[in-house]
Amino acid sequence: MSLELFALEDHLELIEKQMENLQKSERDILDTLIRREKLSPEDPEWHEAIQNYDLRFDFLLPRAFRGSFLVALYAVYESSVTEIARLIQASKGQSIALGDLKGDFLYRSKKYFKSILQFDLCNDNKVWQRIKMLAEVRNAFAHVNGRLEMLNTGSRKKIRNWGKQGFGIENYNGYLVVNAGFTKKTFDLVRSSLEELVERYKDWDSKRKSA
Repeated sequence: MSLELFALEDHLELIEKQMENLQKSERDILDTLIRREKLSPEDPEWHEAIQNYDLRFDFLLPRAFRGSFLVALYAVYESSVTEIARLIQASKGQSIALGDLKGDFLYRSKKYFKSILQFDLCNDNKVWQRIKMLAEVRNAFAHVNGRLEMLNTGSRKKIRNWGKQGFGIENYNGYLVVNAGFTKKTFDLVRSSLEELVERYKDWDSKRKSA
């Protein structure tokens, strides 16, 4: 888990640097084109060039790069929680597995850890709410490519409300886009939650073995 989180952190830094470098490079190309062709806001070509540039860096690249990153981040979270659940289940000799419960993954996990394993999954409600937000955003990217109109009514309403609250979630002509701040903050909170969970598991396991 730690190695996967380190790799994701490096990946996120590369994503943001790459987009920054591409934006600067293509802005230079755009400015050169405008000067060479002597374009002005009165020219249709000027508007077309600006619109293509804005579309690429306000929508296409952020949606593709950050969306895929959040899908990967959620996958690490889900696999890590599942692995820790299995370890505790085996240690306690519990016959009921996480997969035996019904519902979406976060609902099942919260219920399984609390009621079956009697071990807290996440102690911080603020962090838990961000993890739930990640799950909704991840599903939007993974299942409908960020197209808000294709989401069910509940998910679409949640994402639009988060957008209004300034979390860094945006509606770009009907498509979901997240900014750098949302992506970094979500990664930091998910990582801290997993690291805290692992430390509590290790402490519990050590005490169990020495008892």
